Amino acid sequence: MATSTGVDALLLLVAMGLLAVVVLGTQLQRALQPARPTLPAVDRPPAGLGRLVPVGRQVDVEVRHGQHALDLWLRARRSRP
Repeated sequence: MATSTGVDALLLLVAMGLLAVVVLGTQLQRALQPARPTLPAVDRPPAGLGRLVPVGRQVDVEVRHGQHALDLWLRARRSRP
């Protein structure tokens, strides 16, 4: 039974070592990636809102697309008998 416990402990150490290698490799890969360019001041989100909130030109484009889709939908509703 001591042999089985020793093998289990060794396998656990090997698995933890492999996990550590994967984690360190991932962190190294992220560290070596080039930095993202900074956004122009017009397109930067307000403080605290992050990149998930559209700002600047992106808002204008989204509004135009939404209005166009709404116009098409309303025209289609009017043309139905």
